[in-house]
Amino acid sequence: MHPFNFATTAQLICEPGSSRRLASLCLERGARSVLVVTDPGITRFGLLDDVLPGFEAEGLQVAVYNQVVADPPEDIVLAAVVQARAVKADLVIGFGGGSSMDVAKLVALLAHPQCSQSLQDIYGVGNARGQRLP
Repeated sequence: MHPFNFATTAQLICEPGSSRRLASLCLERGARSVLVVTDPGITRFGLLDDVLPGFEAEGLQVAVYNQVVADPPEDIVLAAVVQARAVKADLVIGFGGGSSMDVAKLVALLAHPQCSQSLQDIYGVGNARGQRLP
C-alpha cells in the first residue's frame, strides 16, 4: 500500500433534527443556489419533505438531483454536474448514503467555475486539484 493523506470536510454536524437547519447553514456559508444530490429512495420516502421548505423560507434557490444509484456510473456524475451548472449552484449537499456523498463530492469539484479537470483526470489518489464548491 502506498501512503496517502485523507482530507475531508472541516465540519460534520450529527444531531437530531439537524437536517431542518440545512438552509440556515447554507446561508451562513454565503450560498444563494444549492444542489441537493441524493437517490430516488430518499425522495420517494419523503425524507426531504421537511428540509426543502426551509430553503424557500430563507430565500435560497434549491434544486434536487435524485438519480444517484449504488456504485454510480460516470453518466450519473456528469448529469449531476450539468444540473449544478444549470442552476448555478454555489453549494452542494450530499443527502443519503455513500454513493450520494461520493457524487456530491465530485460535483462540488467538477461544477466549480474554475475547474479545468474532467472526470477522467481525477481518477486515482491525489489527482483531484483545485477549489470545490462548499
